[in-house]
Amino acid sequence: MNLKDSKSKKIIVAISIILLVIIFMATFVITQIGPYNKNNKEDIVIDIPSGSTLNQIADILKENNLIKNKTLFKLYVRVSDNSSKLKSGKYLFNQAYSNEEIIKDLSQGKIYNEGIKITIPEGSTSMEIIDLLTKNKLGDEKTYTKLVNNPKEFYDKFEFLKDKEITSLEGFLYPSTYYFKEDESEEEILSHMIEVFNSKYSETLRKKQKEEKKSLYDVIKLASIVEKEAVLDEDRPIIANVFYNRIDIGMPLQSDATIQYIFKERKKSITYDDLKIKSPYNSYINKGLPPTPIANPGIKSIEAVLYPANTEYLYFVATIDGGNNYSKTYEEHVKNVEQYRKDREDRNNSYSTDN
Repeated sequence: MNLKDSKSKKIIVAISIILLVIIFMATFVITQIGPYNKNNKEDIVIDIPSGSTLNQIADILKENNLIKNKTLFKLYVRVSDNSSKLKSGKYLFNQAYSNEEIIKDLSQGKIYNEGIKITIPEGSTSMEIIDLLTKNKLGDEKTYTKLVNNPKEFYDKFEFLKDKEITSLEGFLYPSTYYFKEDESEEEILSHMIEVFNSKYSETLRKKQKEEKKSLYDVIKLASIVEKEAVLDEDRPIIANVFYNRIDIGMPLQSDATIQYIFKERKKSITYDDLKIKSPYNSYINKGLPPTPIANPGIKSIEAVLYPANTEYLYFVATIDGGNNYSKTYEEHVKNVEQYRKDREDRNNSYSTDN
């Protein structure tokens, strides 16, 4: 055998070894990121707490025998650009799920829904939420009311509630669709809502709040008013700006929504006598924000308060299509009010004629 043949054989052997190593490693990786046990399809419900890190999520999955290798799972998440997309909540998996399938469900927020479905509309008050829950046989009204008025009961779970300004859970019971079990306690049910608020109020929003030197409670107070006043999303930042402009010149907020909050049941319309009611929630006779939020706002109203429009408007009145007409002076405002009344009357007359 000549030297040339010997070198060729060595090269072939080396290449073969490298290929075998590559095949072995590829097989190992594919096996490790594949199903934990493709033959076991028994349901496993896991709970990913709000604010969980990738390491903590990997730990939960490994503890429940859903992934084989935490390091490869985390690498897969990063390579697939899903590190910041994994969402908290309850998920239904089984051991036949691959890493790819688990990551897909976590990033898309495919929450496992079980129990009694409760949909809380944006702008609902705590009283309305309690009424909705108790009508669905979820808890006791007195217990809910006591908890809503005592945020201290939730200090161990939610650090932000320790702010001394916060005297009620009003504003933090995030409006969304929930699925509650019949045996869940009142505290557990309210905690679910607060947890969703805590996740929706992102680090970006918290940073903006600090930059604007505003307290969380003031942001949510004004957001709750914006939520009750606005119909169209595009109006929310403008309405927030109007209220800021009023505050800046020492003008009362003059929001009918705060008057409505005084009453146990919503009135069809606010009267002039209602505007004289002595209450800290009467924003016609008191300047500044009310003592607490007046409802539970959605994220768009919260964002509107942190990112308001930049205008000189001081007044607004509804239009019959759900929007608003804005004005800088009271004289302009009076004209807009008259126009609204005329448009409403014309529409009512049109309905009467059609019928």
